[in-house]
Amino acid sequence: MADTLGGLIDKLVTADLKMWNNQELLYAIRRMNFDEFKKIYLEDEKGAENLWACLKKVCDLNVQRSSLIDEVDVKIMEMIKAGIAGEDLDNGSFIQRKYKTY
Repeated sequence: MADTLGGLIDKLVTADLKMWNNQELLYAIRRMNFDEFKKIYLEDEKGAENLWACLKKVCDLNVQRSSLIDEVDVKIMEMIKAGIAGEDLDNGSFIQRKYKTY
């Protein structure tokens, strides 16, 4: 079943929250000087691995987020075209089904 606009927005919010969480490390790095950075992330292999994992997650989430934004745009255009064509927008294809998230 195709995603509704609400479902896509839910996915986008989730990706944004994950991205925000992973970027906390990058914000901490911004406040460091180069010597602090070298000591934490380059002196031992574990620090370098943690930095690499964080960078990969942020990049992957950014790609996922961009893709979701494109899907949201397409879904909005579908809704606009259907509305202009006089179609019933409450026919079920554009409605987000209720589900529990708790």
